[in-house]
Amino acid sequence: METRSPGLGNPDWTDNWTTGGHVLHMEIMSGRYVWLAQGACSVEQYERLALPEGFMRTGIGRAVADAAYFARSPDADADGPVETMEVDGVRFARVARPGRPEPPREGLFVLPVHKHHRVLYRAGRTIEVLRADDGGDYLPLVAGARMAASDMDGRPRVLPDGWVVREVALDADLVVDLPCPTRVTFFTSGDSFQGPVRLGR
Repeated sequence: METRSPGLGNPDWTDNWTTGGHVLHMEIMSGRYVWLAQGACSVEQYERLALPEGFMRTGIGRAVADAAYFARSPDADADGPVETMEVDGVRFARVARPGRPEPPREGLFVLPVHKHHRVLYRAGRTIEVLRADDGGDYLPLVAGARMAASDMDGRPRVLPDGWVVREVALDADLVVDLPCPTRVTFFTSGDSFQGPVRLGR
């Protein structure tokens, strides 16, 4: 992302911003919380990361949104700078608290995630939007992910009955606040759609 727009979030809280849309980002986890490296990384850097005791790699994937912003760390009382730490020379922000996964579906992993997340898709793009079983719209957040705790192996995406993906052409910037908790879907293709939201288009 070229600039930190005040319309998306507080530009002074630099650790709250996910920089580098359409590049790889990595996550690690300890206890109840997910920590995200807000800057871009490589697969090699992810695989060689020297983790502190009690931490595990949770995944790496390509950001789909052009910019993203976390208003606070999960369970914080108010919006403010997210909690951060440095691991093996990489700065991580505490951004999410996963909940209990839904019953398994073939080729699909779904769970609630507590986070305060705003995303931006630039005008002129065409994005995929998922309509899930609850009738809500789900935005594309991650593509080509590799997750440590699931069998995401690049197989073609298969939608459950009643789930539909459509293309939406953006003639203006699209800024969306994801709900908290956010319902997060991960397909074995490595694609993640998150919502529900209502786009009205």
